[in-house]
Amino acid sequence: EVLERLLSEHVASLSMAHVINLDEVVQDGVRVRASAGAASFRRKKTLHKELRKAQRRVAQLKQELDDDPDASNRRIRAAVERAAQEREARVKAALDKLAEIEAERERRSKTNAKQVAKQKEPRASTTDPQARIMKMADGGFRPAYNCQLGTVANGQIVVAIEATTTGSDRGLLRPMMMQIEQRYNRRPRRYLVDGGFNK
Repeated sequence: EVLERLLSEHVASLSMAHVINLDEVVQDGVRVRASAGAASFRRKKTLHKELRKAQRRVAQLKQELDDDPDASNRRIRAAVERAAQEREARVKAALDKLAEIEAERERRSKTNAKQVAKQKEPRASTTDPQARIMKMADGGFRPAYNCQLGTVANGQIVVAIEATTTGSDRGLLRPMMMQIEQRYNRRPRRYLVDGGFNK
């Protein structure tokens, strides 16, 4: 909330001082590498297995903590237990994200059945469940986010930003335009995007 407020106030101040003009806005997407490692992506079966393992480890550590009267080691065990609980939460988040991906594929299969049939079984990361494998500018595939930037054409000041997990820019023009309109109570007169935004 603080960052959102600061962005709005910053742009409003620049606009009031006539440093920037919101009449012309340019939007483009840039893929930003996620902190997830490529090896952290797991399929549904493996994620369920990891979840059961994490739950067993949490239960085992809780039992050890309750049974052991040694107070000096309690802090260490508590930290280990906390790490195991965090792992369990991350695996659960990955399973939730996997369910979203599967629902999206199901929806897309109605219009692009051949394309969906060619895709491999979906995977989600246990370290960064929101990240998706995307084709990067160098041609390689890595976990990433598609960051959409809306900037004023003259001055290159960012006026709106949105991180998405969609590998393509298709369909991302309208949400950014609505964000700008909501944030600044006006629409740009000219809105410049490349051909990748057509839908």
